[in-house]
Amino acid sequence: MYKVSKRTILKSLAVAAALSISAGAGAQGSQNVIKVIKVIVPYAAGGISDQVARSVVERMSKTLAQTMIVENRPGAGSRIGSDLVMRAAPDGLTLLFTNPSYTFLPLTDPTVKYDAAKALAPVAPVGKYGLMVAVSSKLPVNSLNEFIAHAKKHPGQLSYGSSGMGSGAHFAGEYFQTLTGTKMVHVPYKSTAAAVIDVAGGVLDLTFDATAKPYADAGKVKILAVTGDQRDPRLPDVPTAFQSGMKDFVLTSWLGIFAPVGTPAAIIEKYNKAVNAALIEPAFVKQLEDLGITAAGGQPSVLAGFVQQDMILYPRIAAESKLTFKE
Repeated sequence: MYKVSKRTILKSLAVAAALSISAGAGAQGSQNVIKVIKVIVPYAAGGISDQVARSVVERMSKTLAQTMIVENRPGAGSRIGSDLVMRAAPDGLTLLFTNPSYTFLPLTDPTVKYDAAKALAPVAPVGKYGLMVAVSSKLPVNSLNEFIAHAKKHPGQLSYGSSGMGSGAHFAGEYFQTLTGTKMVHVPYKSTAAAVIDVAGGVLDLTFDATAKPYADAGKVKILAVTGDQRDPRLPDVPTAFQSGMKDFVLTSWLGIFAPVGTPAAIIEKYNKAVNAALIEPAFVKQLEDLGITAAGGQPSVLAGFVQQDMILYPRIAAESKLTFKE
């Protein structure tokens, strides 16, 4: 009979004990894996949405004592990033930071079938801002009414730029023409930033954008009005379009955070409180104002209200301006 030595038995017991300790540590480690919260921005890096998202996420991360990162998923008019969040597990680890394009995308892209009021769960509104009515400094106009009169005298000869068919600036341009009885040529760009550059260079006559102030400061564009329901904090002397006599030309954009449907109410409440905590920080409020944004804040129902308003406004603009988008 084969005999096992005492030394062999002790060695085997030691190995078994070591493996047991290793397995236990591994199991415990798997339970303590750091969970990263991803905030999807469905636009390219560097834009207003991206800038604000990164700033608010940094503050939320500190308040929540959790790791949070911003991930840009641009493309298809915000569809790629939005779809990713809609398909994500409702565990609070994936959020969407977006703007009104989320609301009117089903209108501009008939292949998109979601209902903006139900497709995602609102978490918190972050800010509101209007677009600047920016015109070339070469035009002989100094007010919105003067521009309207000039455009009426030159039908079809002036041009305006947008960030593409179905973009916010496109809606603004077509609605502007409908309300004023003017006729301009629409020139779609990949971004309104590119359109602003061409307005500053005199290639375009007009665009609707929130980033034109540096060009106005340099004397390359004139900002005649803003489309929001209040003046831009950076431009206290520039009236709103409403104040200039265009009573119906009020287009206010918003920035907000959403979560997948089914995300527990406790998680949404926790994130909502973190956002609202950021919005009372003077430094953050000042950063928003420097971007032309007014801090919003409030309960998820406020953000849901923004979506509901846009679901009424943009189809009305499309109908009145006879905008059609083919599948």
